[in-house]
Amino acid sequence: MSLDRFLAFVSSTCVGLVLLLGGWLMIADQQALLTDARQREIDQTSVVFSTTMDQAAILSATHSELLAADPSIRTHLAAGSRNELQAYAKPMFERLARLAGVSVVHFHDAAMKSFLRVWEPQNFGQDLSTFRPMVVAANHDRQTQKGLELGVRGLSLRAVSPVFDMSGSNFIGTVEVGVDLQALADLAKAASGSDFALVLDRRYLKDVGNAAVSANGLVLDAATDKGLFESILGAGKVQLSRSELLFFHRLGDRDLTIQGRPLIDYSGNMIGTILTVSDFGSLESYYNRSLVTIGSVFLAGLLIVTAIFMSALRAAVIRPLKDLAVRVKASPEDAAKSQATSGLREFRDLQKAVSDAVSTRRDRAGEP
Repeated sequence: MSLDRFLAFVSSTCVGLVLLLGGWLMIADQQALLTDARQREIDQTSVVFSTTMDQAAILSATHSELLAADPSIRTHLAAGSRNELQAYAKPMFERLARLAGVSVVHFHDAAMKSFLRVWEPQNFGQDLSTFRPMVVAANHDRQTQKGLELGVRGLSLRAVSPVFDMSGSNFIGTVEVGVDLQALADLAKAASGSDFALVLDRRYLKDVGNAAVSANGLVLDAATDKGLFESILGAGKVQLSRSELLFFHRLGDRDLTIQGRPLIDYSGNMIGTILTVSDFGSLESYYNRSLVTIGSVFLAGLLIVTAIFMSALRAAVIRPLKDLAVRVKASPEDAAKSQATSGLREFRDLQKAVSDAVSTRRDRAGEP
């Protein structure tokens, strides 16, 4: 291998390694920024659903307290007039269902038995004290209770308020208002553009109906995109955890970022998880553009630095050496008298050594 090729190989390798190190550091930094951006964005997105649920809980409590204070409701409940209460409450329930997403208006007597389900008036008389802790708490504390709880209509955000007779001294029962979580999920999607779902633990459900059930016993409840979340559940990536989980799922040409948050009911039981799904395609595009830019800078930098280095090396070393070798071969005496063609001190030393060697050879050739 010639000297210029050897030096070109060594210099290109060194420059390439330096640029590769710099590129790797830049890529690692971009990857860290992408991960941080994903976490930050999906945290902000999931808050939209949580905030919607908190506001719905306050709204449910407001509605239940208003119903509990209604004189006609207090009179009918105190008198045990189920038909009259149904006739009075049904228009109110239909209006709340249409305007506020209310799916449950339920009256209970003082013995904590179901007195009237406005949406299903023929179904009453069940003892709620064994499986409705929110009703028990409102009955015991005489204070409005609110939170997530499973009932006959499944999981909903409920509020239960005590009802007193017209004198205000005698406790006669409780009234419950529940908000449909599907409506809340749809509202959160409209506000954020992301998809949401509630996934429940099969052990807390009496009947799953036609809902999708995963291999690890998770049941899809309210969801903004049923097909999407059935695919995620089918992949087996959703797990119950009391801490936040972040994982990814590829669906077609989409790389989805998914966050799971624990779903805690009124009693403190972890009954499932809240899933938030976002497609950060814009962030991925930015990251890919950054990789292309880094690769272009690497190639351009390698070519430019190598070209400059080799041009300087050829001008200062390679060409003067070749010129000196040609002149020595042609005429050692003329080569000894010629001026150095390189400004490098080492090359001038080499020129002088050649001149001295030629002079010594000439002197020895003149001896008898």
